[in-house]
Amino acid sequence: MIDSHMHTRFSGDSEADPLDMIKAARERGLDGVCFTDHLDLDYQEEPHLFDLDIEGYLSYMADLKKRYETSGFRIYTGIELGLKSELAQKHHELLKEYSFDLVIGSVHVVNGRDPYYRSFYDGISAREAYRLYFDQVLSNIRSFDEYDTLGHLDYVARYGLKYFNEPLVLSEYADQLEAILKHLILHGKALEINTGSFRYGMKEPNPSYDILRLYYDLGGRDVTIGADAHSPQTVGDHFEEVLRRTGPYFRFFRKFRLDHPEYQN
Repeated sequence: MIDSHMHTRFSGDSEADPLDMIKAARERGLDGVCFTDHLDLDYQEEPHLFDLDIEGYLSYMADLKKRYETSGFRIYTGIELGLKSELAQKHHELLKEYSFDLVIGSVHVVNGRDPYYRSFYDGISAREAYRLYFDQVLSNIRSFDEYDTLGHLDYVARYGLKYFNEPLVLSEYADQLEAILKHLILHGKALEINTGSFRYGMKEPNPSYDILRLYYDLGGRDVTIGADAHSPQTVGDHFEEVLRRTGPYFRFFRKFRLDHPEYQN
């Protein structure tokens, strides 16, 4: 099993040493990791917090891969791009210049503001926030097509629960979610199962089991799984539990699939 979403000291919100993340993954019996440090250009909440030294990052990770190449433990180098429609051309140019094993496309910002912060909800309800967020996701993925997997689709639900104690109910946003999921399926994109949600008091991954069921019903099969770990303590978090419920129904992202023939259905 590969944990395909994790952050290290190359991300503005983590101080983790990549070696410690690898050690934690091996202790948990994982077959490998995919580092996916943040790049959120024009992040207005805290400017430059999620800038990424791409040259330094790729150089370090290339050396790390060499160090482990005979160990049997697999190391991949990815990136988590903060999607915005207006950044589509910049992201296109970046991915022409640099090569990554996995590109997670994530939406962290709506109208310049991140649902992570309480101020995002000033003057709006949780339901309005959820609808605004899904509108933004759909707009962003229609504008940019060069990611491999869509990260934590219902990211906003973590904070709607935190600030309002209001869970996301699928039926209220089914029209938006169907449009998003159909777009992913039509364009050959994977959907991430993100277990970082459990750290926010949720009892399901992002997206929820209901959304994953809808994805399956619409014909979606391709997934990645990642703990969104920012420290060694949460690498591979809740994988066993989540895979018991989802593993038989989905197949992993093509680059990781050879390691896991049991998930090629």
